[in-house]
Amino acid sequence: MLLRRNRYDGLALTVETPGSPYRFTAGVNWAGALALTAGTAAAALCMNTLYTGPLARVLGGVDLALPVGTAVASAVHATLMRRSRDGLGMAQRA
Repeated sequence: MLLRRNRYDGLALTVETPGSPYRFTAGVNWAGALALTAGTAAAALCMNTLYTGPLARVLGGVDLALPVGTAVASAVHATLMRRSRDGLGMAQRA
């Protein structure tokens, strides 16, 4: 929502046909999937619950999984989606 300034076609979000603007590749937004994976991996390095990640161990047991995972996932998603900004099929508004 931040990258698009809350501009999207709400009706097109419900269309599931192959030609819909939000279908991406076979219905999968690979930028989102990669961002989720990267955020999860980064969070796992910083957690301190059942498993203590190496970064959490270095920081004396501080559990930074949530902020680090969120920041990494957001940065990866923003970077990958910036490349396909025109490819979302959204009408440009003046």
